[in-house]
Amino acid sequence: MAATPWLLLLCLSLAAGGAEPGILTWASSAPGVLQARAQPDSNGFISIDCGLQGEEGYVDTATKLSYYPDTGFTDGAGTCRNISADYIMPSLCKCLYTVRSFPAGAENCYTLRSLVPGLKYLIRAKFMYGNYDALRRPPVFDLHIGVNHWHTVNISKPHVEKSVEAILLVPDDFVQVCLINTGAGTPFMSSLELRPLKKTIYPQVTAAQGLLLSERINFGQIDENNVIRYPDDTHDRIWTPVVSSGTYTGVSTTSKVIPDSLFEVPTAVMQTAMKPRNVSSGISLSWDPEPQPNNPSPGYIIIMHFSELEFLLFNVTR
Repeated sequence: MAATPWLLLLCLSLAAGGAEPGILTWASSAPGVLQARAQPDSNGFISIDCGLQGEEGYVDTATKLSYYPDTGFTDGAGTCRNISADYIMPSLCKCLYTVRSFPAGAENCYTLRSLVPGLKYLIRAKFMYGNYDALRRPPVFDLHIGVNHWHTVNISKPHVEKSVEAILLVPDDFVQVCLINTGAGTPFMSSLELRPLKKTIYPQVTAAQGLLLSERINFGQIDENNVIRYPDDTHDRIWTPVVSSGTYTGVSTTSKVIPDSLFEVPTAVMQTAMKPRNVSSGISLSWDPEPQPNNPSPGYIIIMHFSELEFLLFNVTR
């Protein structure tokens, strides 16, 4: 795989409407018992619960997606560990209960196979330290896609859930996600997910350039726990809710909203938005970019989605 750059993506859903990530450059080199397999399901999805022991998977209660142990995705390296029971809460995804840690070797990789060369894929890695090793020392390590630096994983506290996401065009029928030991603790992974995307979606993604997610936000929600993903989003993108407060208020509709864009934003996202409480005021958005040590001057793209959710008089425009 030849060297390729990344862009950082920030996705937003705003009033009268949402936000996504940046750009990356890289090079190649519950109920239900399921049998483990190292290939995509009928949707083309691969959902891996890292560190899950045995050969049986399970169906996630929220998404109804099938998760499988990571047997068959690694070369057998690493150790299966459970996070401390102190950090298992009812709201915690089952896919975060276990981790696979890699105490040996400078580089350890997951290989995702049976992909379609030339197709775009969303790859998401999740991490929750959960004091699985009883050391109370969350590690810092690097994450690569192939030979290309993807992210520096820096877990600040045991209970923190970390998710990183990239969208890329794969040149081969497989892709490798590698954990790199940088000498600051033992690398580990909780979950790894791959989702195929249509060729027409995210035109910024090419064979020479990928996208790294910064934020994907759903404005206007009244419940801060109402995360939208599959099946509402057929691509299983995760939309983080932001509850309007202060100078902004939420607006919503129960009517079906069908966005006219390449990005196929789910109706559930477009049914909520935010607007200023004072109609003469505007909306000001800001975010703190995460440092990119391997790319001190990254490129950013911001994608905003708008929908008119209020009835306007015939002589009123917005």
